[in-house]
Amino acid sequence: MYNQIVTPLEARPLANRRARMVWALCSICPAVFLLCLFALTLLSAPEHDDFCFAELYARHGFVHTVSLFYHAQSGRILALWLTQLPPAISAATGISLLSAYSLTMAANAGLFLTATALATVRAWPRAGALQLAFLTLAFASAVVGAAPSVRDLLYWLSSVTCYVPSALITILILGECVRALDGQTRFSWLLTLSMALSGFAAALGNEFTGPWLILIVLASVGARHLFGQQRQILHHILIAAAIAVAWIIVVSASGNSTRMGQLPNSGHPIWSIFQALVDSLGGLGRLLREPAIVAWLAAVGLIALAEPDPSVQAPQKSKLLALGTIAICLACCYFAYFAHRYATGMRLVERAQNPALILLLFGSTLGVKLVVSAYRPQLRERLAASRFRGLLGPVGMPAGLILLTVAALCLSSTAFQLRAQWQDLYPYWRESVERHIHLTTSPEPAIALPRHKWTPSLLMTADVTANADRLPNDCIARYYHKTAVYAADTAR
Repeated sequence: MYNQIVTPLEARPLANRRARMVWALCSICPAVFLLCLFALTLLSAPEHDDFCFAELYARHGFVHTVSLFYHAQSGRILALWLTQLPPAISAATGISLLSAYSLTMAANAGLFLTATALATVRAWPRAGALQLAFLTLAFASAVVGAAPSVRDLLYWLSSVTCYVPSALITILILGECVRALDGQTRFSWLLTLSMALSGFAAALGNEFTGPWLILIVLASVGARHLFGQQRQILHHILIAAAIAVAWIIVVSASGNSTRMGQLPNSGHPIWSIFQALVDSLGGLGRLLREPAIVAWLAAVGLIALAEPDPSVQAPQKSKLLALGTIAICLACCYFAYFAHRYATGMRLVERAQNPALILLLFGSTLGVKLVVSAYRPQLRERLAASRFRGLLGPVGMPAGLILLTVAALCLSSTAFQLRAQWQDLYPYWRESVERHIHLTTSPEPAIALPRHKWTPSLLMTADVTANADRLPNDCIARYYHKTAVYAADTAR
């Protein structure tokens, strides 16, 4: 009986033009939400370390700057390289650092959406074009809407380069492993080489992505053995070896031990184990309270329920694969909290919680999809017998998704922050432009800069200070070839 109500995504085309129109409308809300937030990348401005990278690039270029940071502060080679893009663009094109920075952040937002689209397409092989458009936009908007720090996700380059590319590559590799296990397919050598190279790059981004990826690869081999599939040991060894080499490069940087030595609460493993558990449970609780996350997972379940049945069903395998995927993602997120506690003695900072959110949300997406596929016949039968049977209709499902998505995104933490700070964003950018012009054109060797009157936390966290010898004043002064930069309200 339920087969008369359910409209599979491809086995039964959408009934008429009205249904297609509703599916198209379904993507408008997340698209507008993302467009508003992505457009704000054009209002972003460099601060903190951005000026340090710009000044060092101007003096030394890419390679020497990476070497200086590697030996003094951090081994995150991928991030050290990418953070120099704005000054490199500025030097090559003649545009200002401010314009180059905004364009770089806009490009990063585009790459974020592109990687999300690729992960979605690979995770939903039987979905139609309209469903894929909604799934891509809805997943990206759920991440942005629930991000612990949307500024560090979209608007501050030093944070974006450390975490976002690595997180996106991680979900792509996770998706390929789960796809191969679910479809009983093999890794081609081309795919294996792509995963190895991308995994190598991702592991160069920060200290915990390498262990994440190695755990995912090891779990893939174990799951293949459990399910009686060809294990492809050589393929997995190649991927894991590339990742391990990159991770060793990152953690071997002499700057890591120097930084840990400056933090008195770092280096306590037992305390870090228990404290990381408390921290990670708190982060998970926050995640589960986000309307955008709850709505997204509900949408995933609904769309998975309407998918055409695969030719071969293995409910037990789907359930085990779903539980394993979610367990791996939870373990990875816990490791991030532990590694940060051990290395710094402090709770995982919000910018590092962003990649944990991306991984856990994507892993949960795969888990919900697999669980629904395992119980699809029973769920369809129950839904057909309930008052909500119209939710799987050609018009009812996209219409329900529209209402769900609109409500969730309007109630998301990012939407509240955006509404509260909307009027401050453009004035902040104008002040940044005026500051850049003043620093560029003033003949004075020492510059007194007015503090920002508009301080939206969506785009900034700190301003110039009274101390001309400390960050960010010192790096700003060196980049603009000044002897000193200090806040204008500082007594001299």
